[in-house]
Amino acid sequence: MIRVHRINARRIWVAVTAAIVLVVAAVAGWAVWASLPPAASGTARLVVQPGMSSYQIAQACEQAGLVRSGAWFALWIHLHGASGRLRAGEYVIAKGTSMNQLMGLLERGQGMVVRVTIPEGFTVVQIADRLQAAGVCSRAAFLDEVQHGSFTEPFLKTLPSDKRIKYRLEGYLFPDTYDFVPNEPAHQVVDTFLANFQRHMDPLLPQLAARKLTLPQLITEASLIEREAKVDDERPIIASVIENRLHHRPPMKLQIDATLEYILGHRDVLTLQDTRVNDPYNTYLYPGLPPGPIASPGMASIEAALHPAETPYLYYVARNDGSGRHYFAVTEQEQLANEQKSKQNLEREQGGA
Repeated sequence: MIRVHRINARRIWVAVTAAIVLVVAAVAGWAVWASLPPAASGTARLVVQPGMSSYQIAQACEQAGLVRSGAWFALWIHLHGASGRLRAGEYVIAKGTSMNQLMGLLERGQGMVVRVTIPEGFTVVQIADRLQAAGVCSRAAFLDEVQHGSFTEPFLKTLPSDKRIKYRLEGYLFPDTYDFVPNEPAHQVVDTFLANFQRHMDPLLPQLAARKLTLPQLITEASLIEREAKVDDERPIIASVIENRLHHRPPMKLQIDATLEYILGHRDVLTLQDTRVNDPYNTYLYPGLPPGPIASPGMASIEAALHPAETPYLYYVARNDGSGRHYFAVTEQEQLANEQKSKQNLEREQGGA
């Protein structure tokens, strides 16, 4: 009897040992599998909210397709002493990133999205300065891509090859709020702007054909409206003044102050000498539209250029009363009277400051 018990005990011990080995092997195999990044390409957007635990962050990583097991990644973070060191923010992370790399990115905040808003009416140079200040890409690299980069958006084929144009893509970098990552390649940044512009323009192309307008004509006129108008309901009226002057007989120069500021930079007061600067963008000196856009117009100005109001106005001047509005006139005499009112309003505004 003692011998039988010894045999059974040995068999039980062997079975238990084998079971333990199998469990350990299974766990080890699962751990190896869980440690590998999911087989996927592209990028994933990950949002880490302030106050999230490492387990919650790990679960968010699993849902984003960055790890196979959130639970295993949470344990990994804990074992490496990184709990509490992962930075909140919005990230764009390449799929296929290893767990160690992913943990390091979240600790350093690397790959965190940089949200940049480009207002309507910004010039190429202003956009470049804002992107550099935000840490997206350098000003020089961005401007080089604007001038020399090769892109595939269909609308680019309609742009003229005109040596007078200051910046090749001026006006076509659509103003909007964008999510970039730090040190994103400048080519990719410019292409994001252009693709957004293409999406906004595609529905308007049939209307352009009906108006017998080219896209560069539309965007150039819209950029003038953008820089001149301060309130939305005046945009179609300012568009009507531009149209009336362009089609006036005898011809009238546009004489738009914003074109002088594009050449000279901001001026609180423009002088007679400023209006004489010899530059193809000077609409006081040269007839018609300038060679190209002077800023990136928003949709309100683009729609105004596409659908100008019907008015007899040929002139306008800022009221300078704090409203952002303009006085409009049909005759030069009316314009002179409006300019006098504008001057008086400015003096009152400055006197009350």
